[in-house]
Amino acid sequence: MKLIHSPHIHLLRSNHNMLWAFIGMLISRLGDGIYSVAIIATAYSITKSGSGTGIVLASFAISSFIFGSISGVFSDKTNRKFLLVVSSFVCGCIIVFMALLSFWGHLELISLSVLSFILGAATQFFEPTVNAMIPMFVKKEELTTANGAIGMTDSIGYLIGPALGGVLLTVMRIEFVLLLNACSFFVAVLAGLFLKIPANQNQSRGATNLFQDAIEGFSYVGRNKYVLKLFLISSLSLLAYSPFFVLLPVYLDKEILLSSDQQSALIGFIYSALALGQFVGYWIVSYLKMKTYQYFMLSSFIQAVGFGSLAILHRDYLIIICIFIAGISFGISGSAFNTALQSKTPNNLLGRVYGVNYTISGVITPLGRSVSGFMSDVFGSRLIFVMMGGVFLSSSILARTLKRTKQDGNKNHAHNNDVNV
Repeated sequence: MKLIHSPHIHLLRSNHNMLWAFIGMLISRLGDGIYSVAIIATAYSITKSGSGTGIVLASFAISSFIFGSISGVFSDKTNRKFLLVVSSFVCGCIIVFMALLSFWGHLELISLSVLSFILGAATQFFEPTVNAMIPMFVKKEELTTANGAIGMTDSIGYLIGPALGGVLLTVMRIEFVLLLNACSFFVAVLAGLFLKIPANQNQSRGATNLFQDAIEGFSYVGRNKYVLKLFLISSLSLLAYSPFFVLLPVYLDKEILLSSDQQSALIGFIYSALALGQFVGYWIVSYLKMKTYQYFMLSSFIQAVGFGSLAILHRDYLIIICIFIAGISFGISGSAFNTALQSKTPNNLLGRVYGVNYTISGVITPLGRSVSGFMSDVFGSRLIFVMMGGVFLSSSILARTLKRTKQDGNKNHAHNNDVNV
């Protein structure tokens, strides 16, 4: 009964837009969970190296750097519902074409990397838009619960999807797995059509060009000390986390010594353990009574313990437990980051500020994945896990400084609310 009467369930039952956003995101994330296992297994089967897998994964992330800020401008300047529907449809079409290449026997390292880059570009017009729409759906005091509810779709999708994907890869061809993900995007299109958003509610005023609009997002982050500190903490944690999915197949192959089929299955269960922990984090964050900096300190410390412990483990069940523990922190920090950013940023700039976030991730993620991929081929994956733990600890220490920056951030936010952009 407590589950039924949770703040998340109450919000979804009482808010039409949040319900349809939740449904669309949930179906889309289920498909993404299946795809995430398929793309790693496929890339590694083609290259048989961490560097090759890193190239494929990095190609997706590089597009974040190129299109992140541009997508934020479109999110602030156009109708967000239209942008959400179109981007979901394009993503589905790209996955269908990827499945066709697989069927024709032309899905190789180059074609897989190119399509991953294009898919990453299309998704950039999806993620910032969804995050920027949440403050349009709920009251400010409901932001933490709303972000937790949307975050749960990611957790549920990756809880079920990867494990299912690992099993599907052992019994069916890759193109059928890809088509399942494509269908999830098309369902997201249908859910997006039910959202009720005034056409001009989110559009910024003023006649400026694309470059000036994109720069405005960076400018706001730079002059708001609190938001800038949020980005620094988030970036440091992302740098620490970015090698994980590149190291995972190498770790299971060369350190844990699993067969190819065992690797695919365990990767799926590791994804699910991470997602289950994340779900727990998103669920409990609405009940925790902590300051923003405390959320980040706690989550970074948990990540350091969870990922750092992989350097000394040899049993698959212990690996799953540590990943579950680390996953809890992602739910806590993810909801805290989005709530703080949405609270400190005017809505007519929110798409661009989220675009800055994806641009930064577009630099950090491919850099971390590519470098760690080559390093794992030389030094082994266990040493990289030790380094990941150290970076997470540094992020936890940096989060403590948010307490001193809060007052300045509040002043800057009040000042910027008076500026007509």
